[in-house]
Amino acid sequence: MAKLCIYNAIIVSGSGTNSGGIIIGDDGKIARNMAPGEEPISADNVIDAGGFLLFPGFIDAHVHMRDPGAPHKENFSSGTTSAACGGVTTVMCMPNTNPPVTDIAGFEAAVNAGKGSSYVDFCIQAGLSANNLDHVNELWEAGITSFEAIMSDAAEKDLLDLSGYLQAALKIEKIDGVLGVYTGSRELLEQALLTLKRQNAGKVGFREFSNTRKPIGEALGITSVVEICRVTRVKTVLRQTCTARGFEIARIARQHDPSLPLAVEVTPHHLHLTNSLLDSVNGFAYMIPPLQTPQDCQAAVAAIADGTVNFIGSDHAPHEETAKAGTDPWLVPGGVPGLDTIAPAVLDLAAKGSISYEDVARVLCEQPATIFGLSDRKGFLTTGADGDIVLVDPKFKREIERKDIISKAGRSPFEGYRLCGKVVASFLRGDIVSEKGKLKSNSPRGRFVPRGEIQWKTSDA
Repeated sequence: MAKLCIYNAIIVSGSGTNSGGIIIGDDGKIARNMAPGEEPISADNVIDAGGFLLFPGFIDAHVHMRDPGAPHKENFSSGTTSAACGGVTTVMCMPNTNPPVTDIAGFEAAVNAGKGSSYVDFCIQAGLSANNLDHVNELWEAGITSFEAIMSDAAEKDLLDLSGYLQAALKIEKIDGVLGVYTGSRELLEQALLTLKRQNAGKVGFREFSNTRKPIGEALGITSVVEICRVTRVKTVLRQTCTARGFEIARIARQHDPSLPLAVEVTPHHLHLTNSLLDSVNGFAYMIPPLQTPQDCQAAVAAIADGTVNFIGSDHAPHEETAKAGTDPWLVPGGVPGLDTIAPAVLDLAAKGSISYEDVARVLCEQPATIFGLSDRKGFLTTGADGDIVLVDPKFKREIERKDIISKAGRSPFEGYRLCGKVVASFLRGDIVSEKGKLKSNSPRGRFVPRGEIQWKTSDA
């Protein structure tokens, strides 16, 4: 007998929608798709979708789980509960844990933290600096999905200058790896922070503090990374792109060189929220890179619609509420929770007609799976893939409230925003893990998912 049969649904993929359903076998794999109007078969769990949208389980390729090292901020249990209830069935964990994922010991610590406590499947990404290039091969062979490099952030120690980044890119290209990069201009940022400190010996507002990370910094950083990508042909992911000029540079680069192996990520908060929010909720809207202007938000949404943006990652970065409530921007940590709100934030854009539901499937399912080597198991509703399913009510409107934030962070800058589109239920390998925003799983069944074959289609990622 099959494990799950969902019928009377609208199945959404990046290429279109059609009515039908899905059947998940006892092995947790997709057995087949159902034809329009086909009668349900006998299964352990038979669900009439009632015309709701059916997507592959959403993938969040940018999650700071804080585990191991800072479980008071988040851990796999709390973080993946947020994910499951928000329709995310696979999370890709960033390496800034303790110990950091910069060698095999750090990788194993991260995997062990997730085993037995994760409610959704998880991948591990590795940190990259000039100090751990000797560990690149072993980390890639262990199944990490990407290497993550930081070029500009005054708070970080393991920064790569352009020479170091070029050396790293050449190293990653040799193993056909994926290189995620946080762009910017370290020189401009450090000078802006120094000037601000000199000119404002007293209190500095969060918007003024955030403005030290100027759009020109992202533009210069992306330009350098694009040129190194062009020369080395390393598979490159521009993380957290957030300015109109940044999207334009990436768009033009791929138009000029259609085979350029360049992918673009944007976060949900950079699609909806503007820097004016920093004047009202202060540290609870402070993240890096900071919120931008309404024009930048519009450019980000347009970049999804025209295919410039390949995928959306939440940059889920929870901190204790007491730390975020501070009034001194020099001391308040950057980062906001995102797993609870990534799906409704993107679905709302489709409900408004700014993007299509096919775009939703592309940026939350198909392209993150393809870019990071998961497409044989995740992101697609193909026979033999994992039975990870999300049912969505596209017409459900709600105002995001504090009680909706399951993450230990407790508060979100999306509080008070009215969004259209709600995850009704999510399934992991055919087993229900959430329903109507509540965890339904009796035990954590999430698994570590090692990277498989990467099949980039260059400009189409």
